[in-house]
Amino acid sequence: MKQNTHSSILSTAYFPPIQYFQSFYKYDAIYIEHNEYYKRHSTRNRCIILDSNGPLLLTVPIHSSSKTLIKNIRISNEMWRKKHINSLKSAYGSAPFFIYYFEDIKKIITKKHTFLIDLNIDILDFFLNELQLNKRITYTEKYINDYPENIKDQRHAPQEIGKQKKYHQVFGVNFTKNLSIIDLIFNVGPKAKEYICV
Repeated sequence: MKQNTHSSILSTAYFPPIQYFQSFYKYDAIYIEHNEYYKRHSTRNRCIILDSNGPLLLTVPIHSSSKTLIKNIRISNEMWRKKHINSLKSAYGSAPFFIYYFEDIKKIITKKHTFLIDLNIDILDFFLNELQLNKRITYTEKYINDYPENIKDQRHAPQEIGKQKKYHQVFGVNFTKNLSIIDLIFNVGPKAKEYICV
């Protein structure tokens, strides 16, 4: 049952996993952290899709250091764009709703973003609109280490994993949970929200 009693703060994310969007349903308001130091090996610049060989990690290459704020992280080259687009074609070209969403997603990937944060904002805006998740989003203006109890801090650990209804996956012999939102929308299309709001 939906429990809209608190707010939550999340990290920015590249084509976030399904559980990330469940937070937009569960909480009244969402904060997105723009003033933390960049954290390696996270969804901030990586996502996981499903292809014929199983889960596939896609990574946006960046210029980074341990002391670079996430809002200042720059994308390092252009080569990744073609790789990610080709990977999506290979993984989801036969998915039921590929033709309805691919061109819009391709436009986001090929847009000449300088900063990772701007790429992620465009991705988030697109999917929130498609999922019809109209929530108040606040982008942080300064870093706060400890938030009060009424704000669920999900920046440094995986988001809460709610129940996930199974859906048909193109290469799924056994259902793979919590892939990128891309996997859900290519496979179920307009019904994607039903798999978020559980």
